[in-house]
Amino acid sequence: MLYLKEVSCTDGREIYDLLQTIDANENGFSNGVRDLPYEQFPAWLKKHVDMGLGLGLEDWMVPARTYWLYDGDTPVGQANIRVRLTDALREGGGTIGYAIGRPYRGRGYGKTILRLALEKCRELGVEEILVTVHPDNLPSRRVAESNGGVLKRESGEHVYYWF
Repeated sequence: MLYLKEVSCTDGREIYDLLQTIDANENGFSNGVRDLPYEQFPAWLKKHVDMGLGLGLEDWMVPARTYWLYDGDTPVGQANIRVRLTDALREGGGTIGYAIGRPYRGRGYGKTILRLALEKCRELGVEEILVTVHPDNLPSRRVAESNGGVLKRESGEHVYYWF
């Protein structure tokens, strides 16, 4: 069974290990846990729990929720959902960011994580749903299109899909 689970301060080693299989900057997806010592992981979790609640944000930030994609008991990916967009995020960040751990790629998890993140956006009342993709990231472009994303424009750095 595939499902999303929201980040928690009690998340453990299995999440940390998953995040070690995603590059620090994976096609625009920022992974601050890659190569982070495990002893610092609880502070990272707390920060992301707080971000989801809108706590401790800098002026330029918006609340963002973090979710893990699970296949049964195994975490296979991460999704981040921003609850609103700023002008800067409309240009370079988008509403949803996601990544699948390297050992789990090519199995359809990307399509599933985006579908579930879109459902979560609707549950949260997020009205503007934008996914930005690097132009040469063909797998992510296919994932966006298969989930109903409408290509609105392209720049040298991003392709913009609205849902």
